[in-house]
Amino acid sequence: MKKLVVLAVLCSMAVCASAGIMIYPKYVFFDDKTKSSEVMLINSSETESANYRVSITYQRQNPDGSYTQVGQEELPADNAAQVLRYSPRSVLLKPGQSQTIRILKRIPGNAKPGEYVGYVTFTEVLLEKAATKEDLKPGAMNVKITPIPSFSIPVFVRYKVKGEAPVTVTTNGLVDDNGTAALRVILNRQEQEKEKVTSARGDISIWDGNEMIGYVRGRYILPSTKTLETRVPLRIKNGKTNKDGKKEDKYLTVEELKGKTLTVLFTESDEDEVQKNKVFAQTAVTLK
Repeated sequence: MKKLVVLAVLCSMAVCASAGIMIYPKYVFFDDKTKSSEVMLINSSETESANYRVSITYQRQNPDGSYTQVGQEELPADNAAQVLRYSPRSVLLKPGQSQTIRILKRIPGNAKPGEYVGYVTFTEVLLEKAATKEDLKPGAMNVKITPIPSFSIPVFVRYKVKGEAPVTVTTNGLVDDNGTAALRVILNRQEQEKEKVTSARGDISIWDGNEMIGYVRGRYILPSTKTLETRVPLRIKNGKTNKDGKKEDKYLTVEELKGKTLTVLFTESDEDEVQKNKVFAQTAVTLK
């Protein structure tokens, strides 16, 4: 008899996110005054229902900007799951529906001051489909790989600590990404007192004089991370407009940027514009 083997493969939001699912906000932050917060999951699809399991997970931040999932047996002392409660634990959304996930802060009596970090994770629960005639046809074994979309947003809980971690900014040269130049920007964590360690969150912008040619919003370096690299694509407005009336970008090449001196800013995060009056760290680099 032919056997059908289904292999489920988890994938991150950046890799295989479902087009019809949106999450708001993009991160959750608790300070000593904040007791609760809400995250909204929205199914914008017009035809497909979505079923998700909700959990709070921990991921290790790697220096190259990638993340490694950490199992229960490896959870560090500063994982946020131990200080948070949430509901509901599962969500079924019909087309056009939304669901609010309520997150409550619950600090244990023996908790130490510091910043606790985790991720609110939504993992799709796939509905089993009936086997087809082709699946049941006698013969060799079939292997079917089914990706399982998993969406995560970070959550930060600061308990008796305040302020962003002090950082410096350095660069590590240009890289050519399929004809587009990108500058390798590195955030370097500075020392903090043992029980006052926090993360730093901000926007990275790159300037050629008064013209911004690169921008990455919402980068954060976690308490357990010493350095974090971000590749920032470089581009300028080319004066043309698309069919929607928006100005188009011209991506710059490595050759076009040689010899230029650029300024790199790490500033307070803002949804609308770069906060040049709230700079956490900056540096200048002359490209070779």
